[in-house]
Amino acid sequence: MRTIFSATGLLLLCFLVSCQGDPQPSETAPAELSLEEAMLGTWETIEIEVHSPTYQGGDTAVHQLIKEADWGRVYGVQPSRTVFTPDGKLKRTHKLSDGQMAGVINGLWKVTETDSLFIIEPEVTYTYAPLMEEQRLTLRGVVDYDFDGEKDDEYRSVMRLVSRTSN
Repeated sequence: MRTIFSATGLLLLCFLVSCQGDPQPSETAPAELSLEEAMLGTWETIEIEVHSPTYQGGDTAVHQLIKEADWGRVYGVQPSRTVFTPDGKLKRTHKLSDGQMAGVINGLWKVTETDSLFIIEPEVTYTYAPLMEEQRLTLRGVVDYDFDGEKDDEYRSVMRLVSRTSN
């Protein structure tokens, strides 16, 4: 009798657990990160494209496209890495292919209400139109890439998220 009661109790318990089914999915989707929150972390520049209509002030137009494979093979460097921190600071490191440090740039960054991105470096301020797509950040802007004193160069860079930093 005791065995029948125990077996019946066990079957009843299994039945009740199986009838509960999967928990209902949450009514609210997880909150999407703002651009400012999504940018926090370490990013690697994997592609740069620049069109200079008056290269170094002359009448020569230059179009440059640097793809991910070109960094080491053509230029002898690793892709630069930029760390965006919650306090509005950034640190961009440049390394040679062998890992030797080639340069460090410290600066500030700010996303505006209109989703423009300001990058303030020691000698220059850049304004970009950022586009975040999953783990890629594309920056577009008109800059003085060829250092001829004119902000007339169309710039686009693509950065890949290396690691995320929480706020």
